[in-house]
Amino acid sequence: MEYGKARQGKNANALEFIIKNRVTFILITICLLITAIQPVFFQPRNILNILRQISASAVLGVGFTLILGSGNIDLSVGTQIGMMGVLMAMLSKVPGMPFIVVIAAGIGMGIVCGTLNAVIINMFNLPPFIVTLATMSIYKGICYIVSNTTPISGIAKYITVVGQEYFLGLPITVWIMIITAIFMAFVINKTIFGRHAIAMGGNSEAARVSGINIKLVRIGIFIVMGLCSFVAALIMTGRASSAQPMAGQGMEMDAIAAVVIGGTPMNGGDAKVGGTLLGCIIVGVINNGLNLLNVNSNFQLIVKGLLILFAIILDAESAKFFNSRKNQ
Repeated sequence: MEYGKARQGKNANALEFIIKNRVTFILITICLLITAIQPVFFQPRNILNILRQISASAVLGVGFTLILGSGNIDLSVGTQIGMMGVLMAMLSKVPGMPFIVVIAAGIGMGIVCGTLNAVIINMFNLPPFIVTLATMSIYKGICYIVSNTTPISGIAKYITVVGQEYFLGLPITVWIMIITAIFMAFVINKTIFGRHAIAMGGNSEAARVSGINIKLVRIGIFIVMGLCSFVAALIMTGRASSAQPMAGQGMEMDAIAAVVIGGTPMNGGDAKVGGTLLGCIIVGVINNGLNLLNVNSNFQLIVKGLLILFAIILDAESAKFFNSRKNQ
């Protein structure tokens, strides 16, 4: 009996270890499967290509980590990227326009978009899902009107440098992704604002009673998300050497999948930036693997949907497991 109990305890501990590190195990498994079928996958050039491809979505996912961790959601981030990219590209085409002005304009748009979302939610006490669903359409409309649904080409060289050049052997976009992730991890784990945001996600009413200004914190959270959208827009515009009006649409789904796979719960109360980065790599590896295997792009959409569903189910089942362990 004693031996049986000890063995059950060891099995439970092993299962707990696997669940806690599920993102790493999932990534390793997927990489091994793809490599077995297509050995070219593990070549350094392809790995670097994956990192470059996920840089924009990773920056967006890092911002979404704070959004979901605080118990909020922002469905407008994809169309924000398209709108910001178009407006920055058009501004960069003005003769003699300095890079710093374009960057300042992008930062301003990120702040305005985030503030607008949060103020409407606060003022009318509406669900973030509904508000950002509406602003998603607004930002898309602005983007289409300004661009006349036509890509903006001939942009300034300083934007393409950001998206295409290298620094110390790595693409600049990858450096931006790394710096953004480090900064966000610091904000969430080491600042009062970050702790208040996560407390708000755990129990907003308890946070309010304890003296946290929920409305002000929400404005800060959505502004940070808007700034992450600006950075993602800059990366995407630079990589493509043009601004596509439809750029960014649907990226919020990739962000949600990456964040939840990374261990940040859908209902808030926790935020794992490192996990989000691994989640983004998983999404990028799957996309890259499907391309290497010549899978039809339409089937890739189905795989992404299944991935999001898997992430949500995994999150729910993990929560049940840890709750049962606590009650033992």
